[in-house]
Amino acid sequence: MRFFTILTLLCVSAVAFAQDEGEDDRIEETHTKWSEWVTDTAGQIDGFFGNEYADESAQKTRLRVFVRFHYDGNEGVKVRPGIRAKISLPSVENRLHLMLGDDEDETRMDDIDENQQNISLQFKPRADKPWQQVRYDIGIRRRDGKYQPYGRIRHSKTFLTKSPWVPQVSNSFYYFTKSKFEYRGEASFDRILGPHLFFRPTSVLRWYQKNPDQCDGGWCFDQYFSLYEKLRRSKSEVIAYDAEIYLRDKPQFTLHDAVFKARYRRMTSKEWLFWEIEPAIHFPDEYDHEPTFRLTFRIEGIFGHNDRVDINQNFVPVESLWENENP
Repeated sequence: MRFFTILTLLCVSAVAFAQDEGEDDRIEETHTKWSEWVTDTAGQIDGFFGNEYADESAQKTRLRVFVRFHYDGNEGVKVRPGIRAKISLPSVENRLHLMLGDDEDETRMDDIDENQQNISLQFKPRADKPWQQVRYDIGIRRRDGKYQPYGRIRHSKTFLTKSPWVPQVSNSFYYFTKSKFEYRGEASFDRILGPHLFFRPTSVLRWYQKNPDQCDGGWCFDQYFSLYEKLRRSKSEVIAYDAEIYLRDKPQFTLHDAVFKARYRRMTSKEWLFWEIEPAIHFPDEYDHEPTFRLTFRIEGIFGHNDRVDINQNFVPVESLWENENP
């Protein structure tokens, strides 16, 4: 798996700089073959849960492969490859998914290094409604430097009101075999500010029963403010501006870090490949809150079903926002 990841990432990175037409065709051919391999493999896994190989047209598996380059004024340069995948299992009527990598519902880019090592089965009950969902997960995650079996129940709900603000809440309860119970609660309030701006403040409260590497074994509180701007070419580029505040229990809430950053994402000439850059200034507690420059660059490719990139996916938090607009 590690070899496959690195090989894939090298090819994905190279395509951004390919100029020769013949080389460009070979890259497209390789991408097509790997996409077919992804969907065929997912179909074989799906067959394990059903009586026969599922209809090929029902297979919705997508694999996201990325390379992340990270520079921090205090910690230097890090290069991290990674994979995210949501493997479709149509034989169980789209209620069960095999997840590889981080949980996109609950992580930001800074958390990818550890969370990309997760693997789990996710079950979503048939009665779920678009504005209210319950999900169950079982799998393996890394906690306290160890891989541990875990289970999770997650409930999320969007409140439909006449207010210009749209509240959303989610609650997640975890149980790890060694790190025991964990809780994560999140509340956000969405608002469209005219035809070009979208604002989302998000509050996250976490609690760990037994995890010395997180929040000193107590409560953590994180506050995010994100402003998304619609650009002229909204189908091929997006931008957001963020302020993030991290508080930790030592033994009372104190400032652990504050981050001010911009995120810019853009398509390449390939429909399945994009890049993202994130310059930031942050003030970490472990370095006496001295202002520190940070820069993150990521290039990511899509393989499998529908391998054309939706530039807003996992970036702008409202799927329907601007989607019907022309670039």
